[in-house]
Amino acid sequence: MIQGVIFDVDGTLFDSLSMWERVDQLYLDRKGVKVTPEISRQLFHLPLEKGALFIKNKFHLKEDVDTIMKEIMHISRDMYLNEVPVKKGVLSVLNYFQEKHIPMTVATSNNKELVKAAFHRHHMGHYFKDILTSDEIGRGKNEPDIYLKACQQMHVSPENTLVFEDALHALKTVKTAGFRSVGCFDAYSIQDQPQIKRLADHYVVEMDEILKEIKE
Repeated sequence: MIQGVIFDVDGTLFDSLSMWERVDQLYLDRKGVKVTPEISRQLFHLPLEKGALFIKNKFHLKEDVDTIMKEIMHISRDMYLNEVPVKKGVLSVLNYFQEKHIPMTVATSNNKELVKAAFHRHHMGHYFKDILTSDEIGRGKNEPDIYLKACQQMHVSPENTLVFEDALHALKTVKTAGFRSVGCFDAYSIQDQPQIKRLADHYVVEMDEILKEIKE
């Protein structure tokens, strides 16, 4: 029985992962720096502060890390407010759980203000009990802390909680911690899809595919 639901954001609720390459490119273009695919891959896996430090050291920028972070955040917020789309089937799933009075929480590695900006644009904030971030929790998704905190807030147990994730490392954590999982297809992690399919309890290409399974 599903008593609570946890959603990742980027690659799960929003088709936003490829945007981060554009953010890095836009920022560094303004500095007259050419971004290679290898640099983009390295930056993608770094949290904002570490990414800003990497950029500063790699390209010998005169700006301090805080200034770099603020400029990147400005570009990112503009994209989340104006460009980032909701993935297909998401709203149907959110409406279903809301109608069933099943609490929902967000667990993300992203910045809370960026998530709020996207939620504001798409009128989605009312669906969720809270937005939990890895920065606030103090641990990334290689550890279960953020998911366990979400359970605590919803007053549910992991075995009765459904977690929607697109990232392989996050799904491994969820599985080990005893949650039920939905692996969500995202083109940005195409190489991981075979493993995600094997690992997750459910696998969807479009999120509303899960409704048929949980209604049966």
